[in-house]
Amino acid sequence: MKSFATLSLVLALSASGAALAQSGTTKNMDMKDMDMKAMPMEKMNSGSTAKATTHEATGVVKAVDTTKGSVTLAHGPVKSLNWPAMTMTFAVKDKMFFDKLAVDKKVTINFAKQGADYVVTGVK
Repeated sequence: MKSFATLSLVLALSASGAALAQSGTTKNMDMKDMDMKAMPMEKMNSGSTAKATTHEATGVVKAVDTTKGSVTLAHGPVKSLNWPAMTMTFAVKDKMFFDKLAVDKKVTINFAKQGADYVVTGVK
């Protein structure tokens, strides 16, 4: 009976250790002696270094707001996101794109998710 209780305790502690390991908590983890070459760094999400997936949409410009830094586009389906055709507003952070965006002009844009926004990354 004593060995059963010991075994149960060992299993419970092992399970809680595995749960902590899976939670991703690294707050107090000392990583100075870890071999970082073996880690797949391209898959880590560190914000500025992670590459966003770029999508493409073709449509007609409905509105341009240079003060807010946005463009409204009535675009066709976006297969990479499984979106139907719709009209939506995209953020435009690079001001040079406004030269190619005029109301009623047909354009193809490249865009990516940045935070909560979809941001134009190219205009053709």
